[in-house]
Amino acid sequence: MTIILVDGVVGVGKTTLAKLLSERFNIPLFEELSNADTEDLLNRFYADKTRWAFTLQIHFLNERFRMIKEIHKKGHGILDRSIFGDNIFAEMLAEDKEAGGEGMTYEEYRTYDTLLDNMLEHAQPPDLLIYLECSPEVAKQRIDNRGRGLESTVEMSYWERLNQKYSDWYENYKHSAKVLINVDNLDFANNKEDQESVLAFIGKTLKDIGYIRSSGPETITYAC
Repeated sequence: MTIILVDGVVGVGKTTLAKLLSERFNIPLFEELSNADTEDLLNRFYADKTRWAFTLQIHFLNERFRMIKEIHKKGHGILDRSIFGDNIFAEMLAEDKEAGGEGMTYEEYRTYDTLLDNMLEHAQPPDLLIYLECSPEVAKQRIDNRGRGLESTVEMSYWERLNQKYSDWYENYKHSAKVLINVDNLDFANNKEDQESVLAFIGKTLKDIGYIRSSGPETITYAC
């Protein structure tokens, strides 16, 4: 069984790249926003974080675990966000609440975190993490351009903090082989040359790992 993760901050282009990979290498894609409830819950969350933080995080966790089970049945698949990094958002929400802002209580966070740990005991590690690196400024611009609900109203400081959390997570990620692609100057959606260049790079990486999970955290960096 083969599991490929595409991960990175909000607005970095995970789903766009995941769709290209799915089409090029004929691997089923399991999209983060495929559930009809997800975008509605996201909008409710951005409007009232304290009320909806815990509900939203449990929703995402449940969806990601469901997708992993589906990949087990199909034998291979691509996820456009990782259950292994799911804790990032929940941790930030608990920190926000503790500091007097909006978010989830630490009691809620501990419940979420325990559930995540229990699920990870039954989740097979992936074969490859494709991490898309992007500056907060570029990510925010892309978020504003796509105009998805209330997420464009979130202050810049949040995206900067999220970016740092993700960078730290990637540095400490050890579940599989991993590749880093900086996408500040890449346009997967519209630029054919960018598409082909990155797909060729990832294709070589998939060949190098032989679609077999690496025994160690190999790191490869894409130089654009």
